[in-house]
Amino acid sequence: SAPAPATAPKRSKVPIILAAVAGALVLIAIAIGGTLWFVGRDDLTREQAQRECRTAMEREADQRADRVGGGSDGVLISVTGVELQDTWETDEGWSVNGTASITMTTALIGQTPTSVGLTCEAVATDDGVRTTVKNRL
Repeated sequence: SAPAPATAPKRSKVPIILAAVAGALVLIAIAIGGTLWFVGRDDLTREQAQRECRTAMEREADQRADRVGGGSDGVLISVTGVELQDTWETDEGWSVNGTASITMTTALIGQTPTSVGLTCEAVATDDGVRTTVKNRL
């Protein structure tokens, strides 16, 4: 009688199962991370944008006052406040119109109040809120 043919050893299915589970976990992690990243980018509220823009406008007005007043002898320029007006949502975030009130004081003229209209753009980024301030047209 002929000897029985040799049978191949049975392979374990454990490595295949572990690879499938690991792959599924990676896909789930990517899906969750992507969802959190996408949702978290647009969470800038109107109130947060107004708060960030008020601070940015105050900082911009102070820097302008320092540039103008710092080069003139006997001239003191101070920012007395920022008043916000219109706020509207844009494709990227929020825009806020405001007015910075400024007082220029000289020995000859005394105090002269003035103001400058500013527009601030507030955009949510991965690092926080980015603001850009420019003159209002």
